[in-house]
Amino acid sequence: MIIRYSANTLPGQLLLPNGYVDMCTPEDLAELATAAHWQDHPEDTPTFVTVVHLWDVDGHDLGLFEVRCEKRPVFTASPLRQA
Repeated sequence: MIIRYSANTLPGQLLLPNGYVDMCTPEDLAELATAAHWQDHPEDTPTFVTVVHLWDVDGHDLGLFEVRCEKRPVFTASPLRQA
């Protein structure tokens, strides 16, 4: 399955097996997208907070997440409330 996301407004995508995605929480997917984002941009230093929008996960928009880099390279996601 292709996960389409944006991280700090930059678009990206992540290819994961369907069975694996079915076992993940949205927070797990946001953390994986964040890790993929920073791997795709090795010239940049990960920010303490990365805002991730999971805008296409199997046709569903899972919303915005604040992903904190508590201890590199561990990322922790939590859902953001929309205004």
